[in-house]
Amino acid sequence: MSKDLVQVQTALPTAASAAEMAHRLLAARLAACVQQYPIQSMYHWQGKLENTAEIALTAKTRAALAAPLMDFIRQHHPYQVPEILALPVRDSLPAYRDWVYAETGEKP
Repeated sequence: MSKDLVQVQTALPTAASAAEMAHRLLAARLAACVQQYPIQSMYHWQGKLENTAEIALTAKTRAALAAPLMDFIRQHHPYQVPEILALPVRDSLPAYRDWVYAETGEKP
């Protein structure tokens, strides 16, 4: 069995919505850890240049859970077209990898 890990990134409009998403991902055991941090995003949306304060989330999980985690975010995200990116982890501390596996419901 592969020991691949991924980080799934998204951004939410408020600290409250980010905390709720993080708690839901953890409660569902789709992620072992979710980090939250404030960001300033600039982007084009519907013909306008936007400059918005957001809260970024980075969820650490097994590669096998990336698609279900991304689907969960999509279903519960307030944005019409949210950023949802799955980024592969090239390498990790073996003990950390084992912890991620254990916290997401699979023995390392």
